Amino acid sequence: MKSVALAFAGLCLCAVAAWLALYATDPSVQASAAFENGDTATAVDLFRRALRGDNANAYYWADLGEALPESGQSKQARYCMDRALELAPYVPAIWVRHANFCFLRNDYAAALRSAARVLQTVPDYDEVLFNYFDRIVEDPERVLAAIGGQSRTTRAWLAHQIAVKNATAANLAWRRIASAGYADAPLAAQYVEFLLDRQSWDLAQSTWARFLGDRRSDYPAQNLLYNGNFNSEPLPGPLDWHFRSEPGVFETARGHQGVRITFHGKDNVDYYGLFQTAVISRPGRYRLSMHIKTEGITTNEGVRLAVADMGLVSEPITGTNGRTTVDLEFTTTRPRSVRVAVVRRPSEKFDNKIEGSAWVESVKLAPVVSSSQY
Repeated sequence: MKSVALAFAGLCLCAVAAWLALYATDPSVQASAAFENGDTATAVDLFRRALRGDNANAYYWADLGEALPESGQSKQARYCMDRALELAPYVPAIWVRHANFCFLRNDYAAALRSAARVLQTVPDYDEVLFNYFDRIVEDPERVLAAIGGQSRTTRAWLAHQIAVKNATAANLAWRRIASAGYADAPLAAQYVEFLLDRQSWDLAQSTWARFLGDRRSDYPAQNLLYNGNFNSEPLPGPLDWHFRSEPGVFETARGHQGVRITFHGKDNVDYYGLFQTAVISRPGRYRLSMHIKTEGITTNEGVRLAVADMGLVSEPITGTNGRTTVDLEFTTTRPRSVRVAVVRRPSEKFDNKIEGSAWVESVKLAPVVSSSQY
């Protein structure tokens, strides 16, 4: 073992010696150190020496191009950066450096062309370039004009705008994505959730409805809940149903007759396993309803319909019941979202482990129309 350790130590010493030799002889390494220390004149001389030794090295040309402006030689710097691009037309790192060079000189058209080429090639520099765009390019339309023909890039830019909470740029990106056919359900859900967080109620609802297209059925014209009859598999995001199950305790599953909720008699369940967010874009009075039938629901606490974030719940349904309609009415004085849910509260009785099944069908949320409106 000792001999192995000595051999490893010898290799390390050789590596250090080799690096020191390179540092002592490679002008590009010395130039980079000088440039970092603010000695621009020395750095420029050393970068030129490096190029005399390897005139086809794109990195050396880029190094010199970045150093020259610091010594007042901007025209020569542009030639160096263009030469780097000619020598490395397929190297994203060189294109990133060219984009940065152009951004610093307010040449946005050239910078965006180089940035778009990088983004089209690899995702590695997304955040670097997107942050450049945020800081330097005031008009997001210019960014979109450069990258809008690239599906992956435009989708990534939307996700970035959501993360930095830039609603204007996010809206531009989404419109381009939707019109170009780049949208999918996860991205639509992400954008809609962003709009809900900003309380952009109308835009959130209309964006979701337009994305759904022919799938929307009576949403939102007649029912503010999408997929109210559970005809479709749920899509991701807040504006469709969410199912939650706890193995061995309760199960929530979509079937051919709505949703079946099954309690296995193992626990005093605090059930919150079926819910959807709905947008109410106008103040007024609203009615929430569902059709439900039950079989053998035990305990005094059965299944309830709820507007969870308003603290509204129906009376519990227990035992065995044929198809029954459950209603809740409420008034809102402002546009908002509400969380519609099917719930079961824990029982305070001794015999409180719930068992049995419920079938939920046709959940609907709509304005209450009074006779005076006719």
